[in-house]
Amino acid sequence: MAVRTFPASSRESVVEFVKNLVRYLPLSKVLKEKLLFYGKMGFWPNFDEPRTFSEKINWRKLYSSNSVYIRCSDKLAVRDHVRQKIGEQYLIPVLYSGDSITAEQILELGDNIVVKANHDSGSTCIIEKNTPEKAAEVAAKVQRMLKTDFGRITNQWWYSKIPRRVYVEKMIPGDETGVPCDYKFFVFKQPDGQPSRILIEIDYGRGTSNHHRTFYDGERNIVEHLGQPIQIDDKPNLRTPFPGIDNYDEMKQAVLTLAEDFDHVRIDMYEAEGKIYFGEMTFSDGGGRSRCHPHEFDYVMGDLWMLNREPGGPERPDGVESNSPKSKAEQMLRATHRNIRTLAKKSADTISAGFERTLRFFSLPYAMVCLVEWNECKRNPILVFWDHLYIFFVLKYFPDNYASCRLWEVDRKEWKYYYGTGYDPRAIRRRSRKVMKPEYSIVFEDKEVCYHLCESFNLPLPVQYGAISPEDDFAETVRDIFKNHDAKRLVIKLVDGAGGKGTCIVQKEPDQLVVRQISDPTRAIMPENHSVSSRAVIQEWVNQHPDVSRLSGRALNTVRMVTMLTPEKDVIVIGAYIRIGIGSNFLDSGNHGGVGARVDVETGRLGERTSDGRGRAIPFKPDAHEKVSDVVLPDWEEAKTLAVRVQKLFGPFNRFIGMDIGFSENGPVLVEVNDIFDCGRFESVTGPILKNEKVLKACQKYGLITHNRLK
Repeated sequence: MAVRTFPASSRESVVEFVKNLVRYLPLSKVLKEKLLFYGKMGFWPNFDEPRTFSEKINWRKLYSSNSVYIRCSDKLAVRDHVRQKIGEQYLIPVLYSGDSITAEQILELGDNIVVKANHDSGSTCIIEKNTPEKAAEVAAKVQRMLKTDFGRITNQWWYSKIPRRVYVEKMIPGDETGVPCDYKFFVFKQPDGQPSRILIEIDYGRGTSNHHRTFYDGERNIVEHLGQPIQIDDKPNLRTPFPGIDNYDEMKQAVLTLAEDFDHVRIDMYEAEGKIYFGEMTFSDGGGRSRCHPHEFDYVMGDLWMLNREPGGPERPDGVESNSPKSKAEQMLRATHRNIRTLAKKSADTISAGFERTLRFFSLPYAMVCLVEWNECKRNPILVFWDHLYIFFVLKYFPDNYASCRLWEVDRKEWKYYYGTGYDPRAIRRRSRKVMKPEYSIVFEDKEVCYHLCESFNLPLPVQYGAISPEDDFAETVRDIFKNHDAKRLVIKLVDGAGGKGTCIVQKEPDQLVVRQISDPTRAIMPENHSVSSRAVIQEWVNQHPDVSRLSGRALNTVRMVTMLTPEKDVIVIGAYIRIGIGSNFLDSGNHGGVGARVDVETGRLGERTSDGRGRAIPFKPDAHEKVSDVVLPDWEEAKTLAVRVQKLFGPFNRFIGMDIGFSENGPVLVEVNDIFDCGRFESVTGPILKNEKVLKACQKYGLITHNRLK
């Protein structure tokens, strides 16, 4: 049966319908903005205590009342402001302005003109060749815009206060596309007299299929974050060098002069034929809903903005306060107002958390019926259900570890020492807040970024030959690697893949190259018939130590080691277990049929019990041993030393990580570093992590304990 999908135009229509529905529903402005923000950005915002650039834009929209925004957002009134600040010479000549305009008036103004409304964004009409038809079309569009309350639709109140007018400018010369180069200066005032910080966005090829943009700093250097180009709303960033203009310093000084009254403003400038022109001032770039990649750059821009939290009056960066009694009284009143809002927000968060727990409560039958292995669990089903209720209400986490950790065999007094699942949304958020800043998640989620960071730390790593994208020729890329390097086997991992998703290997067999996918490792396909679904890294397969290969020679058998950096800056190796590939699988994870065995942290000896990803006991006989417990991992002390070193180096990013370590003939190698790992799976093999007193004390200090039995 064929799968039906919406065409792109239909999807866009549906999205626009939903956005308009939210805008016109009888909801509060704050809730509307949060819903629209979530729909575009993919995460629930915090407008009361904003951290990202996008959240701070929305704070300005919702809570600021600075009347200067009205004057400076009015594209006609702002000309007087520019004239006073930097001079008439930077203004584009205006050919007409009025309350309305007719097609005849537009036609009389001739060719190469730009028609705009003064109270909105996006209504610009460029007329290169003026005709009666074009003039009528533009006049009709402008009349519609003059009837539209742009400020109410976008919740940017200052636009609603602008008297609506239409005006016509002379078109300034453009590049080969006919459009002049637009320099968007994001200016952030800094406290204590420090120089303002500047970011510059330049769009290239606007109006063409090759529309792309690049970000620069105030010194015209290309800005990247963690080695990645900055992309806004999915527009490509081709790392285009800054245009070679001679009057950049003059342009920059003009911008700084215009921006000196604001904690943040975006100022658009043009350069044409050696002359600089002012474009506009914007106080809510993208309406506060511009998607940023990497997402963490939204936090970087937010950190640059020293947001003045006073709703009205002259803007001042944090730390620069007025000493007048009236100002002090206002500050006290506003502080009280903020405290009330914070209290209301906490109440709303409590309600939201309660709703989420209600949904999780109704999932308890699933955990009991579908996750428990009833052929192994001989406990009375009524008592099992009671156990689930105890974990949910007393220990306060979702009991999907009940089956994998075989808690029916464990004394209930010991249950409090289990941290619980690592994939419960509440547990993930709690850990992220307490031990990792959200902006650092890219360090762990992007394998390319993580590898280069580890490389800079001089950690032992698999050889990496680069990265490949879907548009690259897969066959040509891998053949070149085998031709130019002494590689026998390659492993290709998606940059953002988790749990082995999309992983494949390429190897010589015996006179040709073949690709084997994780979805069907027994099937060999030619490189010409394969491609990656998204950007992926290409690494050489680790030449595994013979003692570890005897467990399973087909897979790279890695040790999952979990560590914690305590508040006292000591590193605890919490525990470890080895993942062993089974059958024809070349991956060792439980998601792909692998089994796990506990590793004694002191000696490196494997435990007797082997289990699958759901904690079920799976009898396993190694390739060259009588039993698993005969195996002692080679270079175990080196592996522990490596784990401690990794945790110390990654401590500024995350104080509670799980890493995968492989064992090569030359010693341990770091294969992967994870910020979110499955605690339920880990504890099903190694036992409860809170049984370790040092771990318990650290978790208590970090606020990671959910229930009162150990607080």
